[in-house]
Amino acid sequence: MRPINKQLLFVFLCSYCFILKAQIPEDEKNALLSLFTTTKGTHWNVPWNLSEPVDYWYGVKIRDNHVVSIELGRNNLSGCLPKEISALEKLEVLNLSLNNLSGNFPKEILSLRELKEISLEMNNFKNQIPAEFGSLQNLEILSLYNNAFIGPIPESLGTIKSLKVINLSGNYLEGTIPLSFEGLSNLEVLGLFGNKLSGVIALNFNKLPNLYELTLAYNKFNGPVPNGLEGLGDLKYLQLQGNNFNSFEGLRNLNRALLITLNTDSIGFQKGAELLEVELVPVVNSKTQLLKLE
Repeated sequence: MRPINKQLLFVFLCSYCFILKAQIPEDEKNALLSLFTTTKGTHWNVPWNLSEPVDYWYGVKIRDNHVVSIELGRNNLSGCLPKEISALEKLEVLNLSLNNLSGNFPKEILSLRELKEISLEMNNFKNQIPAEFGSLQNLEILSLYNNAFIGPIPESLGTIKSLKVINLSGNYLEGTIPLSFEGLSNLEVLGLFGNKLSGVIALNFNKLPNLYELTLAYNKFNGPVPNGLEGLGDLKYLQLQGNNFNSFEGLRNLNRALLITLNTDSIGFQKGAELLEVELVPVVNSKTQLLKLE
């Protein structure tokens, strides 16, 4: 029997491991190729080298031979997202923020039941946010701010108990905050700044014990400030300015030690600040500038 050439064996084993590592289902690879093609991948800031294994493609993370994360923020993607994205059944993170994507919110994303994060902020998506968000029961982060979404906030978001961050600021959303949000006991950030939301807020914020950031500024809310704010022991950031609130009694018992500032551009809101004895810090009346500070 001939002795085994150790050098050849080493090369063979390395090649085998390399090939094994690079394998993902064909439909998942096709989904990535469709994403590259439809969003003008050759013009990305960091384009994929399609001749390399998928493991080496910028922003793509693979685990157990499946694509689990796509992070292509600030990468000059443009155009619409492809329907083939629905093949990425194990995807947990989809971050395509700060690009030039357009079109409707891709409903195909709602079939990806393993998603924990959807970050599509600072793009040009339009029309309504789909109502069927309740299918994403593992979702923790939903960030859609600074797009052009219209219509109501989906009630079904309130059924996703795992949600920690909802940021829908800087759109054209109408209606009010769904009462179903009272079921989001893990919610930490709720951003609705700079929309067209209106009416009296019926939501009891006491149902959201982990909330530390609440931005409702520059909408058309009226009536008293929301109920339950005084029960938010971790609340640090509160923006209510630019609305038509006429009563600020709900601010009287807020945790002053944690609350950083109250920003205002209205005479009426100064009365609320006096209850708290906090310093008022003027803010720039510009939706875009404020959002970029977040």
